[in-house]
Amino acid sequence: MRSQFSCRFTSAIGRGLARQKASQIEADILTGNFDTSLLKYKPQILGKNATELLAPQLFERYTKAIAKEKGLAPGSLRRYESLGSWLEKHLNVPAHQVSDRKAGDFMAAMMEQLNSRTAKERLWMLQACWKWAQGRFHIADENPWNGLAAKIKVQPRQRVKPFTEGEIKAILAAFRHHAQYRHYSDFVAFLFGIGCRFGEAAGLRWEHISPGFETVWIGESISRGHRKSTKTGKARTVVLSPGVAAMLRSRHKGLNPKPTDLVFPSPKGQPINDHNFRRRAWKNILERCHIEYRKPYAARHSAISHALANGANPIAVAEASGHDKRVLLDTYSHVIENRSVFVEF
Repeated sequence: MRSQFSCRFTSAIGRGLARQKASQIEADILTGNFDTSLLKYKPQILGKNATELLAPQLFERYTKAIAKEKGLAPGSLRRYESLGSWLEKHLNVPAHQVSDRKAGDFMAAMMEQLNSRTAKERLWMLQACWKWAQGRFHIADENPWNGLAAKIKVQPRQRVKPFTEGEIKAILAAFRHHAQYRHYSDFVAFLFGIGCRFGEAAGLRWEHISPGFETVWIGESISRGHRKSTKTGKARTVVLSPGVAAMLRSRHKGLNPKPTDLVFPSPKGQPINDHNFRRRAWKNILERCHIEYRKPYAARHSAISHALANGANPIAVAEASGHDKRVLLDTYSHVIENRSVFVEF
């Protein structure tokens, strides 16, 4: 079966170019270098449907494709946009001209101005972008970003210091008695009470709590107004402690809310904004209590740490907090009580 190609204009030059392209295809087939995407044999188109793009333009196309495919949250999208700005400033060249040397120079520039963790993440993103672009746009045959991320040794992060039992009680009391920030007291008690993520508590609806206030279903999260699934993409049901259950029961009785209403809205009835909460309420309360500053995430970290130190089963804690079991054991192994696990006979 033979394919036939025709076009509107014919000329000696056009026929000559066609024969030249046919010879190239034939040679590639014989040598095993045939490009099944056919991009190699197409003209390097400019304009709206360009196949030859500058590196920042290529990454912009990739960002749009990933955002559409995965539904990137605003925070994730900002990381892509930030890298796009870096490319415009440091690598504003045609994508097919990005060689191993240029990629290495770009990595060096990032290492001078960014921490190792951010630089490594961006190199993985660029490697994925060039892989995605193969067969779609004119770029180098070999991915110039391959292997660069593996060369960066990420500096270990300092372990988050959990709040002590006394500090937690002081924080909760300070929120309850603060004229301006007492609105958040139940929200903070919930964070310390079940060790969930900030966005999971901020996005919680009354329909997610069982009628008898015994359990809470956590399968959604909210960040800067954008509702999504949990960080792990998995839902979980958590058994509530008597104290947290009593707080929720009392709160429900006082508010008489609809099932779809937020359990912990902001003073204006909107989802609590993590940035505003941290900068205003949280920081202020910690200063009043003379407690060393830690981000609100430390509430989750503290809840998990105290549960494990109190002898709770690590697997049960991982399931209740939505933590990856291996990550939890690696992160919190220092607080798990060391005792013999073997039975004496």
